[in-house]
Amino acid sequence: MAACWLSGLAGFVESLRASWRGVLLRAGGAFLLLALLWVVLAPAYAHLLAAFGSPLIPSIESSPGTRYLVEGTTIIAVRPIMRQTSETVAVSRTLLRETSGDYPLALLAALVLATPAWSLTRRGRVFAVTVGLLLLTQFLSLLVNIEYTKLWPQKTAAGIVVSLDYSKAKMILFDWLYAFLEFMGRGFFALLLYFGAIALVWGRPERQALEASVGRNAPCPCGSGLKTKRCCGA
Repeated sequence: MAACWLSGLAGFVESLRASWRGVLLRAGGAFLLLALLWVVLAPAYAHLLAAFGSPLIPSIESSPGTRYLVEGTTIIAVRPIMRQTSETVAVSRTLLRETSGDYPLALLAALVLATPAWSLTRRGRVFAVTVGLLLLTQFLSLLVNIEYTKLWPQKTAAGIVVSLDYSKAKMILFDWLYAFLEFMGRGFFALLLYFGAIALVWGRPERQALEASVGRNAPCPCGSGLKTKRCCGA
């Protein structure tokens, strides 16, 4: 299977040598149009993330009475936080996510649409799988942000307020998770998913055509040693 991946990437690079100008132009134009469209879609996406998170919030949120609000393209947590040393309660209003900057979705879609030598069916399948995985990573990022902002000491009019769940080890862990997801979310997850898709499917014939030509149980023509149905026909 590793040989198939390397072969796919090598074939893609070879194809780009001959058509990189056209690919770059199509990808740039598609990204520009999709980025403009995202101005309209970003508020709806914020509501979508918040709706998906609602069933899980009670299991990760330890501040009773917390409310999650969507204001335009922004998801906000409004928490009552109790001091560890007294009964004083402060209210924290914390930014969890700003969806207006989620352009990696547009980037991934533009790359898939601009990829040469793919049929509409293959583009549609790759788009559905890769965008679905990217949405999953962004949802995971939202859940990490909830835990991260819940643990971080808050400066309020009542002074510094620390969550009852705070521990140094937990803070370090979520510091790293937050930093990693923020960094990867700037487009690196999108590129990773795109090149992963290229490695998996580039140069492989469509499944129906492959099975018709060599048979489902015949050795795969890519040379992996596996049956077609277990390799390029999967």
